[in-house]
Amino acid sequence: MRAYDAVVVGGGAIGMASARALAREGLSVAVIDRGRLGGEASSAAAGMLGAQLEAHAPDAFYALCRESRAMYPNFAAALLEETGIDVEWVENGILQLARSEGAAAALRERMRWQRAAGDEAVWLDPAEVRALEPATADDVLGALYLPRDGNVHAPRLSAALRACVAGLCDVYEGEEVVAVERAGAGWRVRGARDVYAADRVVLAAGAWASPFLRALGISLEVRPVKGQMFALRPPRGAALRRTVYDAGTYLVPKRDGTVVVGATEEPDAGYDKRNTVDGLAALAAKALGAVPGLRGGEWVRAWSGLRPRLAGEAADPVIGPWPGAEGIILAVGHFRNGVLLSPITGRIVAGAALGREPEDLWLPFWPPARFAARGGDVRANTPER
Repeated sequence: MRAYDAVVVGGGAIGMASARALAREGLSVAVIDRGRLGGEASSAAAGMLGAQLEAHAPDAFYALCRESRAMYPNFAAALLEETGIDVEWVENGILQLARSEGAAAALRERMRWQRAAGDEAVWLDPAEVRALEPATADDVLGALYLPRDGNVHAPRLSAALRACVAGLCDVYEGEEVVAVERAGAGWRVRGARDVYAADRVVLAAGAWASPFLRALGISLEVRPVKGQMFALRPPRGAALRRTVYDAGTYLVPKRDGTVVVGATEEPDAGYDKRNTVDGLAALAAKALGAVPGLRGGEWVRAWSGLRPRLAGEAADPVIGPWPGAEGIILAVGHFRNGVLLSPITGRIVAGAALGREPEDLWLPFWPPARFAARGGDVRANTPER
């Protein structure tokens, strides 16, 4: 049996950022993943840092996204210094297109409350949109420009976090966790190959978290939501400089000149990650409708990922200690925002592991406050075995 201060179950961006934060606090940490660290949704993501794009109201989720976005310049610089890997962070801005009067009205309202919150949000008329991005559609009625939203290269972020974690923690890849059990005052994580003892266990298993939650009697369910994506190389003279977003479809320019296009949203696909002709064809049609200047671009590749969404919840994650199961810390349900929320989640998880009280802004994500406020049953079934 191997003993640690903390074991992180799940090696995506959330799990690795949490492990890094824990290790930097001086804890001995193990990271266990059923596959390769960063091998699932984290490296499949488009890498958008859409704090303003993803928020739909001036609420706690918006504040969480903004705080994590603000951490990214230092986060990216630290990863470069620690690993030599540039995650290609860029603050290139996002254009949310309005192609109907209703969409324009909704975006103007979004601009109003985001400005009131102190963020930058600018309304552009059709001529201004085409001046910034000439490849966009002629029927655009305007756009909300969010200059502080940006993106990173998700596979490079995963590679940097993996290299960092490998230098700070013990890493067990290809290790299927079969049980998380109470063992005296601590916990025992049973893998297919070995057993790991810890004072604290961080559950950050992404779309595979539900079996661990059920076994502990935790009344949350995380479901996979399949997203298909593809990359293209624009025709000469049609390169995008900013991310373009239109009714759920996004086109994210990368430093190598390619554009990542995503994503389908398939909540009934289960764990099937195959790309389908109909899914990619529909996605391509939406992308070319928004940015017809990309017609004739070169197809590069297609892939898919499984985003972890909480059943019966908004897209808000749960981050923090689970009541009645001292030592169990959750970092689940990040859905489309695992890359964006990795820095702040790591900070909150490390605080939970060290017994720190969360900032008031994070209470809506902190299990003792979040579920007690709803009057739910937050007890965990944690028999000693």
